[in-house]
Amino acid sequence: MSNKKRAVIGRKISNTNLDTLITKDNSDSLIDSSPIDGRDIKWERVTIESQDVFNKCVKSIYNKRSFDDLSLASVLDIYHSIKSSNGNTEPVRAELVDGKYEILGGLRRAYTVSILPNTKLNLIVAKDLTETERAHFARVMDEYAEPSFMDKAKSIKALKTKLDSNNEKEITGLELSDLLGMKKSNVYYALSYANLPKELINLFPALKYVATPLLRELVKYNKDGYLETIAGQFTPIEPVTLTGNETAEEISLVEEELEKASKKLQKELLAKIRADQVTAPISYDGKFKDVLDKELSGVKIKTTKSGLNISINESKVDPVILDKLVTALNNN
Repeated sequence: MSNKKRAVIGRKISNTNLDTLITKDNSDSLIDSSPIDGRDIKWERVTIESQDVFNKCVKSIYNKRSFDDLSLASVLDIYHSIKSSNGNTEPVRAELVDGKYEILGGLRRAYTVSILPNTKLNLIVAKDLTETERAHFARVMDEYAEPSFMDKAKSIKALKTKLDSNNEKEITGLELSDLLGMKKSNVYYALSYANLPKELINLFPALKYVATPLLRELVKYNKDGYLETIAGQFTPIEPVTLTGNETAEEISLVEEELEKASKKLQKELLAKIRADQVTAPISYDGKFKDVLDKELSGVKIKTTKSGLNISINESKVDPVILDKLVTALNNN
């Protein structure tokens, strides 16, 4: 179990003006300068009852975490702190848009409050942000627990779909990388991960338990329903349940067990895929199919994914065959 101390449960504090204001100024309204153009941005403190979180809060399209895929297993590390404090002590960052609070940073805190009756969600809320400001704040305001690559994958795909629908032409990977502050290669990786079948991803208790090295392997075989078939051969890890009376140490032990079970499942998935690749026959229906099973001295024919490999030992091959091959190649 990790003994690493956290300055504020639920978020890693970054050195921004807003962070300093929230910590030092208890007033209901705060004024901070825009990190984009320096204009004044007004932030207001808002409190929401736990039962109203899902009705009043939505995810900003620029937030890299997947709200829909959050579960108890996703928030075990902050669950006890929020429960014992009757809410989140570090405010969720959001923007009020069309009567809804679009969460820029703090989705896990919002979700945790929503599943804990009689707790309150504390927010710090702005209005009328520009698209560039929204993207910037979403990038810097969720630093305590970096969203997993699978979280980013789902969120980036949703963002691309939204932006594509709002523009005359499809947004490029380079434009997405500039907007999100990510490497272009990571944006393309994320988009490919987002297409992995949900049947496979749902084997894990939360997106954060799906390791990036596993994702890199899975995308290689995401075709012809193969991964869906593989998923059906494994049992999902049991969802987490809590009584509400667990200590912080007991919850940490639950999280450790989930990590162990997830690592074991990943190893088993990779082992199954590799075994299938070794034993999978390569079909061939070309012009050489009638000679594949024949014993030809000095000639070895091997099927590959792209066709055939033919190797010839000149000292052993039938001279007649050799002469015909040489003649045919010279004439060509």
